[in-house]
Amino acid sequence: MARVFARSDQSGFMHLRRVPFHKVTVVQLSISVLFFIILQPFGFTISLSALLGGLCYALPNAYFVWKAFKHQGARSARLIANAFYKGEAGKLLLTAAAFTLVFALVKPLDPVALFGGFMGILVVNWFTPLLIR
Repeated sequence: MARVFARSDQSGFMHLRRVPFHKVTVVQLSISVLFFIILQPFGFTISLSALLGGLCYALPNAYFVWKAFKHQGARSARLIANAFYKGEAGKLLLTAAAFTLVFALVKPLDPVALFGGFMGILVVNWFTPLLIR
């Protein structure tokens, strides 16, 4: 049975509640820091690379969430669709910029741990709605 995020007011009209999408970002950032802590025994380079990989996913995704979900309501359908496209385009550009900056500025770097952290947060993103409930 699906959950409905709705409530009715005194007049009987149903109003949808906003889903707390910011919690997704908090979970992603928390798991990125957890990767950093768990991987400390393998060396600072590996743990830092995993943290940066997680941030390369979580921060652009936070931009997407902010951009895509700032409008609501049926009357804003066109604005919502445009915001999703702009948010996704911005997310892709920010992800590319983040990886470029990490590869250019962070030395030494473990590319396997970097992409492992990125993929780890990507997988966490699939299961975050279950964690938030």
